[in-house]
Amino acid sequence: MAHAAVVSLVQILKQLMLSPEISIPCPKSLTESLHSKASSLQALLKDNSPAQSRAIDDSLETQIRDVVHEVEDIIESHISKSGSEKNSADDDDDEKIFTHKLQELLHELDSIEKRSTVSDDDDDDDDDDDDDGSIVQPVIRDSSTRPFHPIASMPPVGLNRRLSKMKDELIGESSQLSVVAVVGMAGIGKTTLAREFYEDSSIEEFFHYRSWVSVDPSHSTRDILVKLLGQETNYSQLTESVYKMLKGRRYLVVLDNLSDTKIWDDLKNLFPNDDNSSRIVLTTRLRNVALYASGNIRNIHETRFLNNDESWDLLRNSVFGGNVCPRHLLKIGKTIAEKCQGLPLAIILVGTVLTRANLVLSYWEKVAESPISAIYDTKDDDLISGMQILNDENMPRHLKAFFLYMGVFPLNYEIPVSKLVKVWVSEGFVQDEAAAEACLEELVGRSLVLVRKMRSNGGIKTCSVHSAVWHLCVNAADKDKFFCAFSLLTKAGEVDGRRLCIRKNILFAIKDVYEEIGSVLNVRSLLCNGADYPYPLPVCFGFRLLRVMDALTIRFYEFPLEILKLVQLRYLALTCNGCEIPVSLCKLRNLQVLVVRRHLRIKSYSPIEIWNMKHLRHLRFMGFGGDFRDPRDGDEVLTNLLTLSNMAGRSCSEGVLKGMPNLNKLGVCIEVGDPLSSCAVFEHLALLIRLESFKCVIVNPSHDSRAVLMRPTSVSNFPFSLKKLTLNGCRLPWEDMQVIARLPKLEVLKLRCYAFEGPEWELDEDDFGVLKYLLLEDLDLERWIAHSLVLKRLERLIIRNCYKLKDIPEGVDYVIYLQLVELVNCGPLLVDSGLRIKERQEEVSNDEFQLLIDSPWKERSAHEENFTLAPEFV
Repeated sequence: MAHAAVVSLVQILKQLMLSPEISIPCPKSLTESLHSKASSLQALLKDNSPAQSRAIDDSLETQIRDVVHEVEDIIESHISKSGSEKNSADDDDDEKIFTHKLQELLHELDSIEKRSTVSDDDDDDDDDDDDDGSIVQPVIRDSSTRPFHPIASMPPVGLNRRLSKMKDELIGESSQLSVVAVVGMAGIGKTTLAREFYEDSSIEEFFHYRSWVSVDPSHSTRDILVKLLGQETNYSQLTESVYKMLKGRRYLVVLDNLSDTKIWDDLKNLFPNDDNSSRIVLTTRLRNVALYASGNIRNIHETRFLNNDESWDLLRNSVFGGNVCPRHLLKIGKTIAEKCQGLPLAIILVGTVLTRANLVLSYWEKVAESPISAIYDTKDDDLISGMQILNDENMPRHLKAFFLYMGVFPLNYEIPVSKLVKVWVSEGFVQDEAAAEACLEELVGRSLVLVRKMRSNGGIKTCSVHSAVWHLCVNAADKDKFFCAFSLLTKAGEVDGRRLCIRKNILFAIKDVYEEIGSVLNVRSLLCNGADYPYPLPVCFGFRLLRVMDALTIRFYEFPLEILKLVQLRYLALTCNGCEIPVSLCKLRNLQVLVVRRHLRIKSYSPIEIWNMKHLRHLRFMGFGGDFRDPRDGDEVLTNLLTLSNMAGRSCSEGVLKGMPNLNKLGVCIEVGDPLSSCAVFEHLALLIRLESFKCVIVNPSHDSRAVLMRPTSVSNFPFSLKKLTLNGCRLPWEDMQVIARLPKLEVLKLRCYAFEGPEWELDEDDFGVLKYLLLEDLDLERWIAHSLVLKRLERLIIRNCYKLKDIPEGVDYVIYLQLVELVNCGPLLVDSGLRIKERQEEVSNDEFQLLIDSPWKERSAHEENFTLAPEFV
């Protein structure tokens, strides 16, 4: 976690050096030296080379984290104090102490940096593979030292279809050497699948030579070559001998658990391509390794989770072998299997726990409450080490904080990525949302985080972690004091950590618990992520250094003014009963993210002072449309504001939009029946020259909706930067689509709930030149007409609840980029159109095309192997 701490300190020091509004009582040179030292440590921690990894062990990394946290605490405590208290006569003495303490910490950081730096001799050790000297003894870890691996000898379950597909690919028609990758999270059965086809009799007969190499993370290229060849010699002779051994033979080589592209680069030229259908199969957790080695996404096989029936089969086999499960345990046994969420490793470990219970129903019911917890509760070293298989020992240091943070959220929670990346930035882990999303993508690529829903633009919308991984995160975070998950079981004095995670909001109502929480020092994040609590609670607001406060699930009658003392706050999310946002909110000068939800639909304006919150980047109103007044002075501009969600349509004035010049995403909410809501939402939209996403929703649309919203008259009403447009309830006539169709960069168009009204929509050939995603939902459209090839860049077409629509234009049939057509609750003629498109896509050999149908007229069809894992596009 040292890397996240150092990144945060670097940002704080940089802000101090650049901002005239904030200062600390020490020489500028000291601030610059601290920044330079922290930046150097950041670079060292980002270096994942073997030599550097050896130089910074866990103990040294902990020292770095602790010293960096101490520097942060001193600096931010002074800033908080100076922002809320008047100067006193003792200030000079305090400044001397402040400067002296920072100088001491700078010396500590300097000493740590010297111990963390790799010497030239250490660096040379990593180049041993190039040595052509005498016989070298390879360093191959003995199997007895490896973690307990409970699924190695278990019978395969749910593999038949995948096994058949893999065998067909391995002994298929292609004579070229090909690389096939099996990818998935740890414990999901990659090795089991590979072992099944490796030992299959037809595979054994087809290949002249077969070799299985288990690649340990500590193995070098030489170690792998020794395993392939079966003898020890120097590196150059190994490479030559392996090539000669495989030359002219049809071979199958399995590299189990490959985790490094560098090793693949060293090996790939040793495999001769004799056009004799030789194959290389690798299993890996890492998607980038799989794609890099296979060279083609079609050669990658995603290992899916078991379904409920398969999970029960595996659990029953694990507990009872070939015997029948007793009737009184059948129902609870299936519940336990289902809660293991299809992960074979978890199922087998839980099965081991159950075998010790002598078929006692009450114990099985206790295990069913939390099967993964039951594994840890045994205190059995073998079982717990089995869970450690899920741990990614080679995870780069810079990802560890992001990974452990997944345990902050409730078990099985579907995490909105838009919230996740904003919290990560507010915590100081990274500088911006783009970097945060890149870290999330890395975690997904390492099979640690699961994608639940995809955005229409191809990004990740929501994600989660498997329950077994969640427990791993929570246990590791507790050990490293990364966050403290507070519960009724937490004992006095055990609450520690810079982040407090409140699993049940009602805990605030217990006096002893409230006092225990309030006594924790240097808390940076208060995360109240229990279920929504309908009544006000006495929340602790005494954390003067708090950066993140997520209290959205706690209801306040009035805006809690105690929050305004938390001047370090960067992220604030809370629920109020329709109260006014206070004028003094601008005291939170560091606030970057503000999320306000109201229960009562009371119309009120945001205070004019909100224009003074220069660091504000994201503003979201929930449950009501947020109103803005025009700034008093044309010079009042929110230059950092990037997203604004659910703004009242009547606030789309020229003055307001001019004050948000860098807005990237805007959502507008209009209420029918409100005399103030009749507005020209599109009139000034073109002022937002960086706007990429615009959403306009009319709440409770009716036939009066057209009178509420003034129609767009020209393409110049929209900024040419617009890439995504969502309209809901607008009831615009289809002729207005001619304006939207000419937007030059529009890639995503979503039309929902009578966004357009009328029976006929005619498309021209040149309309929507770059559109990739089109959603039609709850429209009264009957005829969709096109006389030529249209939507030439379309990748996804989703039609839902359009009961009157009879046909999809034939101009869509041969779009070469088409990947998905999804039809939900549509009539039989539209289903026939989907089937027609499928046939045409097969004619042009588009193997990536999918047709998904959920309709009374035809059951949903998909690639069943991947259906349960396929993320939903929304």
